[in-house]
Amino acid sequence: MTETISLRLPEQTLEKLDELAERERKDRSTLIRELLDRGIRLKDVDHAVELYRQGQVSGWRAAQVAGISLWSFYNILEEKKVLFQYSEHDLERDLEALREE
Repeated sequence: MTETISLRLPEQTLEKLDELAERERKDRSTLIRELLDRGIRLKDVDHAVELYRQGQVSGWRAAQVAGISLWSFYNILEEKKVLFQYSEHDLERDLEALREE
């Protein structure tokens, strides 16, 4: 199901959208949908990193929240200079999660 929404954007943003759409040979609506999807995925990753940083979830669970592989998540942690917090308890939880899949 899709839903139509409307929003007001500054002239400069509209111009940039049109430039990008022309460069990628897409219509503006398609480009906006792609940008929103990408932004949502990035927000999911940011949320997962914050949960992990606060010790609320294991690396495995954070990767699931982000919708990416564990190794991709660990690479992101490294890029963001977040210390790995991995205990024996975390290992046990991750092994249990693997068994459940």
